[in-house]
Amino acid sequence: MTETSGFFPYDSPHQVLPMLPGEHRLEPLRLLAADVIASAGDLAAHGMPRLRTLLREALRPMNSYYTNKIEGQHTEPLLIEQAMRQDFSRSPDEARRQRIAIAHIDTERWSETVWTSFDSMTFFGQETVRDIHRHLHAQLLPEDLAQEGDNGEAAAVSPGEWRTRGVRVGRHVPPDPASIPAFMQKWHEAYRYARAGEAAVIALAAARHRLAWIHPFLDGNGRTARLHTHIGLSALRLTHGLWSPMRGLARSQAQYYERLIAADRPREGDLDGRGNLSERGLVEFIEYFLQTCLDQIQFMGGMLDLEAFEKRLAQMLAALSQDDNTRYLRAEAATPLAYLATADSIDRSRFKAMTGLAVRTADRLLADLFKIGILSSPSPRGPVELAIPLSLFRWLFPRLWPEAEATGL
Repeated sequence: MTETSGFFPYDSPHQVLPMLPGEHRLEPLRLLAADVIASAGDLAAHGMPRLRTLLREALRPMNSYYTNKIEGQHTEPLLIEQAMRQDFSRSPDEARRQRIAIAHIDTERWSETVWTSFDSMTFFGQETVRDIHRHLHAQLLPEDLAQEGDNGEAAAVSPGEWRTRGVRVGRHVPPDPASIPAFMQKWHEAYRYARAGEAAVIALAAARHRLAWIHPFLDGNGRTARLHTHIGLSALRLTHGLWSPMRGLARSQAQYYERLIAADRPREGDLDGRGNLSERGLVEFIEYFLQTCLDQIQFMGGMLDLEAFEKRLAQMLAALSQDDNTRYLRAEAATPLAYLATADSIDRSRFKAMTGLAVRTADRLLADLFKIGILSSPSPRGPVELAIPLSLFRWLFPRLWPEAEATGL
């Protein structure tokens, strides 16, 4: 990010048009959006409600990791887990990255309680974008918000406040800061009637790009825009906490940047729409975004198949039983553990009976299950509940978060 010399190529809201593709380009996008909606419905119908509830919280650190990785400001999964326990690195730069990670987790959780249902008139409002940015950045320390231009001039990010200076993002010079309110009003007007269904999903994708193009804040625009989209998909009852586009965008980061840049370009001739910017580039970005969503949904569908989940549990138990510290683990526990993915809890005696093992062997097995963290209980003799610590992701959800597997979480 660098300060410009005072020349702003964009200072009038019409220059961000088109906000949406023309009607003749929308039909293929509607079909793809319909696939996203249908697939998301199928995913939510998987018969493991307890596991789905646990995943909502378990996946927040992963979402934080991937959105910050896109910005080049991520920290190791292990350090995120430590920061969640308020254990921060002694390295100032690493601690800053940990604080950014925690801020994203907290803002994602907060936002899902604020926007519980989708109201396009409100959700595409300027104040919604400002509120997300404000909550995300207000959690950080003053030194985390400090910025410095290429000329050495210092500035600070003001949570929820439009930028008051010019910036450059790669080759793109965003609009004159004095015109940001007018551009954001245009942004609101373009998407406020996309109330539901395919229209809302397409609008979220298009708005994602156009918000980044306007670049209304001094910093944090990418994270804010991705959070806005994530929250919108959640409010539309499409994610249920089971998936987020953030993982897919980060894992195809080169293509993500290519599509963003292509949609930044000016219109290329009479066949490229009637606005100032490339309609073709915007269509390709929306296609890429919707396909990314579909890929994430389909991946998680495989993770939430009950039979496959029980098989992974058995493999995990067999492997961890080779460790002297957990040598009493048995594959027979896979069935009651899989059952706990569908129920809130069961009595300890019933859990042990479901293994078919002798009482003493089952007692030792239960102790080791608590030891590895896959079981929890509200009291020493209370019913048992399923848990999914990050340390077991490599077994329970292989390839979901490879970076966490690599660090040995």
